[in-house]
Amino acid sequence: MIAALRERVRERAPNLSTAAWLYLFLRAQQRRYARAGADPRPPRELVEASPNGAVLRLRDHELADLRFQLGELAASQKLDEIAAFLDRVAAIRPRAVCEIGSAAGGTLYLLTRVAADDAVLVSIDVDLPAHVAAARRRLARADQRVVGIQGDSHAPATVDRLRAALAGRPLDVLFIDGDHSYAGVRGDWERYAPLVRPGGVIGLHDVHEDYTTSRGAVTAAISGDVPRFWRELGAGLRTEELVADPEQDGYGIGVVYP
Repeated sequence: MIAALRERVRERAPNLSTAAWLYLFLRAQQRRYARAGADPRPPRELVEASPNGAVLRLRDHELADLRFQLGELAASQKLDEIAAFLDRVAAIRPRAVCEIGSAAGGTLYLLTRVAADDAVLVSIDVDLPAHVAAARRRLARADQRVVGIQGDSHAPATVDRLRAALAGRPLDVLFIDGDHSYAGVRGDWERYAPLVRPGGVIGLHDVHEDYTTSRGAVTAAISGDVPRFWRELGAGLRTEELVADPEQDGYGIGVVYP
């Protein structure tokens, strides 16, 4: 029996070793997330643009986006655009923030830097593993709370979960970067924009046409139908468009001031 037990242990050792490595990696990443959460620097000092300027990466914190692929924590943003948007967010010191479509988590992290010390920040994603949500909670500053909701943003149950997380607070800031189809972005607007208080800030990402739409080219940037919805939305609302370069391939942040 002892020999058989030894054989089973020997057979399973590679799996046990992998499990132990993953456990230690996740624990180390949680500590790194906590250090990042305590970092007092403003957003412009936290990130740097990739060589092509399409992705923002953290300068000093080695944070992985803790999904199975273990990709880096990053923001698919133009630095000048997101920095300008964060300036507008910081000006109102928001206590309640919601991001629809946090993806690799970088924009969510930057929002924690400019929200109030006691803010609640809610991210909504179709795919949000429990260990990713747990790690992201540690990005919070001071008395902040970061809450991850896994679900379809268009489902009534998801809206109800957001309301529960806010515990009666109206939203100060909403950032929409989810489904880029016309019905998708319109649905997010209709469900979540009414939750934003007067004087708040609403951002929509990818309002600038990509080359697929404007030039008939096949490109990596996919704005989808967001630019179309943004053009229609502008009528009758106080808006601002943050676009680093009018000739760029997609990106751009549309800002609405309710």
